[in-house]
Amino acid sequence: MLRKGILVMLLIIVNGFLIAQPVKKNPTKAIVYSLFPGGGQIYNESYIKAGAVIGIQSFFIASAVHNNSKVQDWKDKINAETDPYLLESYKNSQKNYREKRTRDFWLMGFTLAFSTLDAYIDANLSNFKAEKENIHLRFEDKTFFIEYHF
Repeated sequence: MLRKGILVMLLIIVNGFLIAQPVKKNPTKAIVYSLFPGGGQIYNESYIKAGAVIGIQSFFIASAVHNNSKVQDWKDKINAETDPYLLESYKNSQKNYREKRTRDFWLMGFTLAFSTLDAYIDANLSNFKAEKENIHLRFEDKTFFIEYHF
């Protein structure tokens, strides 16, 4: 009976230490979650950044879908047109929307890359406050000391 009591007490103490330890985020998980707009920021509990990423990505996705629809509309008009002057005008309009669609895809890619990098960095720095308490700066005479306590 005494052994069970000691074992229970030991488990409670170990559990208390585990709960008291700051949670360190996994950078790999942050990268994987970042494949979905705002997922890495939500994982890192950066909800304002997540909202911004979701909003920006949603805008670029909607714009790309719209521009793709316009490309298809102009393609249909090109196929139905016989007048060479209008045909050239339609081709220019289609090219314009195709370039806009390509721009949207590039901007989605840049946004994805930056949000993934942000999530990775935030995950690596998630334990920074706890680690910061272990670092002490000391000045003596004209000497500067940095101490790190493990």
